[in-house]
Amino acid sequence: MTSDRPRASGPAEAAGCRIVKLGGSLITTTDPDGSPHVNEQRVAALAQEIAATGLPTILVHGTGAFGKPAARRHNYLDGVITAGRQKVFAEVSALLARLELAVLEALQRGGLCAVRVPLSGLCAYTDGKIRLRSVDGVRLLLNHGIVPVLGGNLAWGRDGFAVHSSDTLAADLAIALHATALIMATNAGGVHLHHGASDRIHRELDADEPVLSGSIPPDRQDVSGGMRAKVRECGRVARTGIPTFIIDGRLPGNLAASLRGATPSGTRIRAGGPQDTDSPSPDRPTSTTPEAPPEEALRFPREQG
Repeated sequence: MTSDRPRASGPAEAAGCRIVKLGGSLITTTDPDGSPHVNEQRVAALAQEIAATGLPTILVHGTGAFGKPAARRHNYLDGVITAGRQKVFAEVSALLARLELAVLEALQRGGLCAVRVPLSGLCAYTDGKIRLRSVDGVRLLLNHGIVPVLGGNLAWGRDGFAVHSSDTLAADLAIALHATALIMATNAGGVHLHHGASDRIHRELDADEPVLSGSIPPDRQDVSGGMRAKVRECGRVARTGIPTFIIDGRLPGNLAASLRGATPSGTRIRAGGPQDTDSPSPDRPTSTTPEAPPEEALRFPREQG
């Protein structure tokens, strides 16, 4: 769904914060019986990395195994549940509530002072668009030293219910709060150089180059749009001058390093200017617990902020 970000209101006390988006496929799995499950150990480990930096951070997470099958089962891969399907809305809301509680508890076990921010208090679904109404509550939590936690969910309005993608939400927050960086942690090494044919990744990718961004196939079984949508949303943020990255969230220490400005493995999304496609990173392992990157792994210059 499209989203309109709110206008800045008052001083940007939250400027300097980092927005971290944890991909749904990174933090959720499906049990043998088909039921969704949160990888609480991984969430706690990532929380420890964030806590170790001591940097003001807003955390956004995807729905993964909780959200994608429900969208396919109830046939709303276009992101819209029309009015009159309130039972579907209620069922999906209950499912996502289970996800949100499990994620929040794991974050707290990892050492974060994390508080859930309900999406319903931030946005509204009007005229086919999801609009953020205010980010003042998120800003206030940051000023109290709290990590606000948000996730992809359903917004509602007169015409029914609509999915607010966690990728779009993270981008909206980064722009509205003038964040120092947006970091999307995924279960991939970054943006693949040749999708489906190689594990090599772009070190930098110009989101405004149609040949490059168009080479990323859309995921029509993912209501959020998959990696193609991530690149699009990151490009929207990059155009405002905010450093933006898609990184490997499986590598221990990679998120903490990225928050500090040096990313061992990932892709920097640029908006305009040259991009590096001739010097891809080393192939990333396919295991969900990859080994640490070699010495020649990618590093980006520390951002001044």
